[in-house]
Amino acid sequence: MAKFDVLALYGVNVDFAYFNIFELLDVLSLKDIVLKSDRVASLVKKHGRKHRIVSIAIRQVALYELKPFLDSKFLSYDSSFQELSFGQTDNERRYEAEDKFLLICFSLALGKSIVSIKHLKNTEELAKFPREFFVKGKSLYQYFRQILNDNTRDYVLSYKEGKLDARSESPSDMERQESAQAVTSPKLIDTPKIEGVPFAKEVETALLLMNQGVQLIREEVGDALKGKAFNLTKVAGFCQKLSDSYDRNPYALLAVRHIQNSDQYVAQHCVACAILACHLAKALQLEPRYVQVISMGALLFDLGRFKLPEAMTKKSGKLTEAEFQLTRRHLNFGETILASAENVPKVIYQMLWEHHERPDGAGYPQGKTEDEISVYGSIGAIVDAYDSLTSEQPYKAPLTPVDALEKMFRESGLAFDQKLFSLFKKSLGSVPVGSCVQLNNGRLGFVLTLNSQLQPALVRQVYSLSSKSFIAPIDLAINQNSDIWIVNIVLPSDFGLTFGRHLYI
Repeated sequence: MAKFDVLALYGVNVDFAYFNIFELLDVLSLKDIVLKSDRVASLVKKHGRKHRIVSIAIRQVALYELKPFLDSKFLSYDSSFQELSFGQTDNERRYEAEDKFLLICFSLALGKSIVSIKHLKNTEELAKFPREFFVKGKSLYQYFRQILNDNTRDYVLSYKEGKLDARSESPSDMERQESAQAVTSPKLIDTPKIEGVPFAKEVETALLLMNQGVQLIREEVGDALKGKAFNLTKVAGFCQKLSDSYDRNPYALLAVRHIQNSDQYVAQHCVACAILACHLAKALQLEPRYVQVISMGALLFDLGRFKLPEAMTKKSGKLTEAEFQLTRRHLNFGETILASAENVPKVIYQMLWEHHERPDGAGYPQGKTEDEISVYGSIGAIVDAYDSLTSEQPYKAPLTPVDALEKMFRESGLAFDQKLFSLFKKSLGSVPVGSCVQLNNGRLGFVLTLNSQLQPALVRQVYSLSSKSFIAPIDLAINQNSDIWIVNIVLPSDFGLTFGRHLYI
């Protein structure tokens, strides 16, 4: 139990729409302890993991392992703590973490998803009653264990008496239905938010944010390496600004992500990953605070690369085996840098340690497989790979966004979570922002924005194929009634073009 800390639930999304006992164990860091317990291990050996009696035993053992926390002191109910944002007081962070812990305990006791439990009672009642129950001197462990007993007594008695038929030995109808929801793709935002600010105006703010993010990361890493505390509150504030800019016009940030400076690649990669993670989190329709913490995780998962030798990170040739193994240690270096920060949400560590894991088990550092990688780690893997593939690096030329997505598509299900990647690919559109395109008028340009069908809507023309020369930038709106259309996608470097040079006019 030493591994579990209630505060680790702060910033973690537990609003699961389905009941999956193994996902709950992962969130609680109890999977190994519970599955290796004598009681559960013997039942698994006899029936396999999918038998309902095994699920009940797992829930019983998990609650027992949580007994020290359930019988420890909880903060008193306070309605003012119901609306929280990152970076508040220690008590507010603890209160939110305790709320999530209690919801998980309800889920274990009832065998229902947390979303369905919230439908049974409003969230305030769920947060209030257990705390008041505890204040009255009653054991919360006994409270939740009694709920579990009441909901499973008949089945357990029938199992012990050997009265179960084939149907009753399988998961219940409710469990089957909720498990089916586990493989349903998250709902995609079919259309981007209405642009509150024109692209040309918001891109100025986005450019400033890109520069501020690079400066912030470099300064915080520098301070941490000198022994100063890493300021997570500044990081949270920056990621909130990213989210606000995205809401005003989503395409400005997606455009500035393409700006590159080889001397600042690592820092720019960190900011670019935060932008892409913000985009994907919003496509998943997550709550604002989860958008924020996922963006933070993406901004920070490659911190350790700052501790790698510069000569190695800028090496144009193939890395030696020793250099490759050192590169892998950037995860350890990143954790060391974050160690000086206070109240680091678990999501950030999940993204740091899992963004190089693969569903097929061929990733590192632990070789986790699909069902062992958190959704946050899967998000990290997708945005990290996409930005790397579309960025110029010493050892490779960049791919076009379309080619990068096609390459990732071929590896989805192996290197990337298939459903998450499918959503990510669709959300970026058929020709993503930043793509260099050839128009039927003989000019080349860059895609700046998309329409509601996620097709190119605005292209900045910058080059004439007939004269083989640059032209004054001209923004051209493309629609179904336009006489101008895209005929091809090209690699900008073939014509001496870089998106960043033409982004700000």
